[in-house]
Amino acid sequence: MDDLDKRILTAIQSDLPVTERPFDAVAARLDVGADEVLDRVRRLLADGAIRRLGPVFDSRSLGYVSTLVAAKVPPGRLDEVADAVNRLPGVTHNYERRGAYNLWFTLTEPSQDALDGRLARLRAQTGIADIHSLPALTVYKIRVHFDLTDDEPERGERGGCGGRPRSRSRGPAQPPPLTDEQKEFVRLIQDGLPPEHEPFTEMAERLGWPVKRVVEQVCEWLDGGVIRRFGAVVEHRGLGYRAGGMAVFRAGPKEVDAAGASLAEHPEVSHCYRRPPLPDFPYTLFAMTHGRSEGEVRRTVAHMAADAGLGDYDVLFSVREFKKASMRYFMEDGAR
Repeated sequence: MDDLDKRILTAIQSDLPVTERPFDAVAARLDVGADEVLDRVRRLLADGAIRRLGPVFDSRSLGYVSTLVAAKVPPGRLDEVADAVNRLPGVTHNYERRGAYNLWFTLTEPSQDALDGRLARLRAQTGIADIHSLPALTVYKIRVHFDLTDDEPERGERGGCGGRPRSRSRGPAQPPPLTDEQKEFVRLIQDGLPPEHEPFTEMAERLGWPVKRVVEQVCEWLDGGVIRRFGAVVEHRGLGYRAGGMAVFRAGPKEVDAAGASLAEHPEVSHCYRRPPLPDFPYTLFAMTHGRSEGEVRRTVAHMAADAGLGDYDVLFSVREFKKASMRYFMEDGAR
């Protein structure tokens, strides 16, 4: 991977322009040819450095409910239980982590009742009672972006929607329900954009929409927070960020929000949430922290804890990745 690859990856992770020809805009920003940019994006997709191009949807805005699940699994049964978890259609991430709670996974379902029922059936199927839902009570940060360059930050508008600057929103408090046409659009775009000069053309034809309407819909969803970011979903381990630690901190109700905001300020943190504690796991702040080695992550987390005034913390490193996928919405059961 050379310097131009790194510049392209850094540029398109969070701010791929939403226009009829997005790679033309990226090329103009980087002062290279559009064909060159697109050829490199295709190679990075083929090599696995880019997992997918396109939207990352906000589950809640689509009417879904999501949670982080912690499970205490006997070591001899870990592979068996992990396999059962992997088969659940709403599971996107599933990891073995060091500690008494050794299996952690994310679960997304169309409703709270569906989520609760899914976990109840998993407990019954596995005979494991210590499977606990830890939903996000407060979101302090969701930003997955790995800067691969040593350049100064670019000035001016990045990304953009339909030729105008992109506005930002935390999303609607009570998002309106999607129409059937909009749900079909989600089904088409959630698997990613093709690496083509005009990547919206085919899905516009399938929807029977003008391309301009497709672009406007994506921009509307970005502005409203239905889409959290639009760009390249990268494989961070292949980019040199080989260590990921889920840093957990014990914070009381009076300090938790200020501490959460402090943790979220650190660029090494991609996700930061307040979650409910468990009787034998008293941590309330969770910050996913990335680095090039476990030692680097531990040093970063120690610095974060000192900045936030938190003395009781731990870092749970991934031992094995059982599953990592993007959520697929509005699919029939078994087809996600």
